[in-house]
Amino acid sequence: MEDYQKELMERERDERLLALANNNSYLLVTGKKTLNEILKRQGDQSFVNMPDEKPDNETLMGMIDYFIETEEYEKCAVLRDIINSSGELLDENFGTTASERKSTV
Repeated sequence: MEDYQKELMERERDERLLALANNNSYLLVTGKKTLNEILKRQGDQSFVNMPDEKPDNETLMGMIDYFIETEEYEKCAVLRDIINSSGELLDENFGTTASERKSTV
C-alpha cells in the first residue's frame, strides 16, 4: 500500500511539472510573459525547452499534443499558427505575423 501511495504521489508531481513546463513555455513562446516575469514566481520553473532558445517545430508539436490532451484547443491553435508562420510570433490583434503587418503598413 505504501508503494502505491508513493507511486501515486510521484505521478501527480510529474503531471504538475509537465503542466508547469508546457504552460511556462507557452507563455514565453507566445510573448504573454517574459522570462523574467516567469522566473519571479515562486516554485518550480520548468520549461519544455531551454527558455533562452527558440523552440523548434518538434517541441511546439509536443506542446500541441499536451494541450490536446488537456483539451486546451485555443492554445493548440496559437501554437499551430506559430508553426505555420515559420516560428514568428503572431500579432494577436491582427491575426498576422509582425513582419506581415510591417510589410502592409
